[in-house]
Amino acid sequence: MAGKSVISLDVFIVVLLITCDKFASAINECQTHQFSKSINSTQMQFTKEAVSREYALNGQFKSLQCCVKSYRSIEWFKNGQPYPWSSSLILYPQAENQTIYTRHATVNDNGNYTCVIRNDTHKMEHVIEFTVQASLPDSPLATYKPHDQYIERSKEARFYCEAFVGSIRLPDSKSFISWFRVFDDGLEQNIEAQEVIRREDNQIVGALLIISAVELHDYGRYLCRIENGNAAHRLEMSAWLIGATPINAQNDSLMPALVLALSAVTLFILMMLAIKYLSVYVRSHHRRDKKLCHSMHSSESIRIREVI
Repeated sequence: MAGKSVISLDVFIVVLLITCDKFASAINECQTHQFSKSINSTQMQFTKEAVSREYALNGQFKSLQCCVKSYRSIEWFKNGQPYPWSSSLILYPQAENQTIYTRHATVNDNGNYTCVIRNDTHKMEHVIEFTVQASLPDSPLATYKPHDQYIERSKEARFYCEAFVGSIRLPDSKSFISWFRVFDDGLEQNIEAQEVIRREDNQIVGALLIISAVELHDYGRYLCRIENGNAAHRLEMSAWLIGATPINAQNDSLMPALVLALSAVTLFILMMLAIKYLSVYVRSHHRRDKKLCHSMHSSESIRIREVI
């Protein structure tokens, strides 16, 4: 009996450690992969990408984050109703209320969760649509879609993509995620300088691509590809890196001169058409006056002969 009690205690400790590790991950979730511009800033703001959709498998652990800084209060709402609610998700104070979580997600947890952040002068809010899956999805489900970036040269560009892939238990089947650069001819180039992010027992995978100093050749299309087990179950999301100044500097430097030349040619053609029209009009008017004069002269001659 004593031996069984020791084994049971050991199992309980292991389960407790695993649970605490999940909670620790939830605590640290907002402390990693932050926007570089937010690190040394004191204004209220989101410190990383705010995920708009979240998924979980029925009965498994799940946490939702609202990662912000320099706030006075955070309030959570489910479908417009303030916390607490009937959902099994509860606040996690150790994460400064930036996290709500549940040990065992159920379909009753489905809904729109809104975090409302305030300081003394401003208010921000973010909505997360949460869905509990009854089974593993065949294809990855997007949780964060990348956005086009309008970045000047020498500035930092940041792309992020993320998807729910669920728990893949087969030893020879793994989820895959990567960023690719896509060129005009359709050629794809895998990008090595990216960071793969996995959370919640690898059920959610993301990829962070940071270009620290954008150069001319960096502008273009970027593709995030996520595969769930095999290439047949694939999710692709793309975004563009666009410059504040035109991409092709050599061609674009000719644009003002080209526009000016085209304008000059157009103006010249319009002037020539106007001159031609005016010339035709003058000749036509001259012929008409000459014909009229000739007619009047003939009539006068006739009258003179009649008088004679």
